[in-house]
Amino acid sequence: MKSTTHPSHHPIRHLLIFVLLLCTSSIPIHAQNSYNHDGGLYGTAKDISNSIIEPIRNGVKKSYDGMSDKGRFCVGMGFGFGCSRVAIGTTVKAVKTVGAAYIAFEALEYAGLLKEARANKNNQKIVEQSRDYLLRTMDGVRHDIRTHLNPGNVKRRIDNCMKRDKPGTVGFGTGAFLGFVL
Repeated sequence: MKSTTHPSHHPIRHLLIFVLLLCTSSIPIHAQNSYNHDGGLYGTAKDISNSIIEPIRNGVKKSYDGMSDKGRFCVGMGFGFGCSRVAIGTTVKAVKTVGAAYIAFEALEYAGLLKEARANKNNQKIVEQSRDYLLRTMDGVRHDIRTHLNPGNVKRRIDNCMKRDKPGTVGFGTGAFLGFVL
């Protein structure tokens, strides 16, 4: 069944993803927690996005700091709602993609096409290089997830945000809750 997403929703989705990148790039990584991504796709993309987003984040921060408590709550709520919806959509698409890839590769294996591809020495080398690159990328993602979603780090980050910006943090939590429920 074809998706009936209205074309005008795509810019909104892109804006939400940009804002999500903007905020996640501001998460501090201390020297003892830094990790070398060894040239994986994730590390490269993260390094590039951080250098591009930093000046924009500083400008947004100045505007946000000038808002009233109600304004911060509303911005936090909208941002929390948007982030939760993007997270849900991304997760569902990732699960669908992995499932479809698994089924496709099982069909190729059953048809014997993967056995023929493995027999070629050149293909074996390409598969090994691709596997190594994918493993480096996934290791970088795994490491960052483990670092940022560590319950102690999450609690400390929430406590720091509550001290620094209570209305925005409460708004973010409220919006995220509504985004996950609705």
